Amino acid sequence: MVEPLQWKTLFILCLLFTASCSPSTPTPAQISTFTDSDPELEEAVRQAQNTIHTFRQALLSPQSSYSLASLKIRFENNGETEDMWTEPIFIFDEVYTVRMIEGVTLKPGIHPERLVDVGLQDIVDWMILQEDGKLIGGYTLRLEYERMPPEEQKKYLEITGYKFE
Repeated sequence: MVEPLQWKTLFILCLLFTASCSPSTPTPAQISTFTDSDPELEEAVRQAQNTIHTFRQALLSPQSSYSLASLKIRFENNGETEDMWTEPIFIFDEVYTVRMIEGVTLKPGIHPERLVDVGLQDIVDWMILQEDGKLIGGYTLRLEYERMPPEEQKKYLEITGYKFE
């Protein structure tokens, strides 16, 4: 007769084996469901959503040079929207668990430090910041930067330390 602890061990081993069998380079999925009256912003969001597999892979196999990983999430309520940068904590299937960095004004109870589950359709952007300041992803950030006057761009780079390449 098999003891309950042995069943748990067997289950955990099967779970780890299944997780390790995932493809090392996932095929990007076209998931863009976002529409906006700003075509450039819409394209930046589409680009972020279509490359989310890169972010996912980086979270599952982080490099020592990564200093920050973040997801920009869209919250909606009564036709109003609010986009917030969050800290990814966990990924399961197509659902990301994120920690709120700031509070959301549109939805009560979504305050800093709260964990929230979000689907791919709610992701507006993603970014990975390397220790040397190089920014990977950050498509909406790049658009915001491009739209700044040169003096604002200079100040922005000084404050953030980002390197757009």
